[in-house]
Amino acid sequence: MTDLTTRRDFLRYAMVGGLMVPITGVSLIDRAYAKAFNFITDPENPNELEKMHMAKVTLPPVVEDGSQAPIQVEMNHHPMDDDHYIKSIQLVSFNDPVQTKGTFYLSPANGEAFLSTQIRLNGGESEVWVISECNQHGRWATSRYTKVAAGGC
Repeated sequence: MTDLTTRRDFLRYAMVGGLMVPITGVSLIDRAYAKAFNFITDPENPNELEKMHMAKVTLPPVVEDGSQAPIQVEMNHHPMDDDHYIKSIQLVSFNDPVQTKGTFYLSPANGEAFLSTQIRLNGGESEVWVISECNQHGRWATSRYTKVAAGGC
């Protein structure tokens, strides 16, 4: 457990839930992310499966008030059929005291995978992770950076 040197590292690892099997040269956090989530390999040229699960995240590059950072997540290419749909969308920022910003549960009755809300972010630079879970293809993660000018948590 040498890679888990701080409480924050431990919490990051625990949130993604992986096995504690160290691999030389790769941190446990990186291994946990790689096992727990699917990522878009080439955002400029995604394959059909990646295109379907690519979340379009709108977050301003600079947020004036960290207590009211607007964020919008939409997945236009994903069907919301009874047998294939987005189950949930989770917003996380590991730099903040309260890391989980919200978990939003969806069903085929929603018609589309879309959310728009405001989140509270700590001052300084923040990376906000958007984790969407498909009932057939697992969890897909993407992140966006923003800089919070003032306020926040």
